[in-house]
Amino acid sequence: MRIKRFILFAGLFFLQKFVFASKSSEQYVYLINPMFQKIDSVNISKYREIISDVNRPSPLLKYFNSKKKKNKKITAAVLAFPFPFGIVGLHRIYLGTAPYVPVVYIGSMGGIFGVLPFVDFCILILDKEESRYIDNKKVFMWVE
Repeated sequence: MRIKRFILFAGLFFLQKFVFASKSSEQYVYLINPMFQKIDSVNISKYREIISDVNRPSPLLKYFNSKKKKNKKITAAVLAFPFPFGIVGLHRIYLGTAPYVPVVYIGSMGGIFGVLPFVDFCILILDKEESRYIDNKKVFMWVE
């Protein structure tokens, strides 16, 4: 049963390479024949309408990207909770920060005994826009 699943997933993995547009320098798109008998290489300059259909983002991909943003906020908030991860600044590493910020968290015994990570946790939960905190280099990430 496991071998069948592996073969199915491996086949789907290699098949997806031919379904999506190629990003190579030759500017070609690989299209699968409807009968799955052969793979045709189509020049981009000749078939613009086909290319636009291939490069159009799928609604499923849009849905997962929106969920990814929401999940990033939730994950950062969980990591910001003072015990066990917040006191070492793991949420700041997850969101992207300067290398000295986690050192400050650890050196101040978890941001003054967990106060700083707890404030970070509350800010991440209550603020609607988490993009301000991504790649923020300040120790106090909520200060403008």
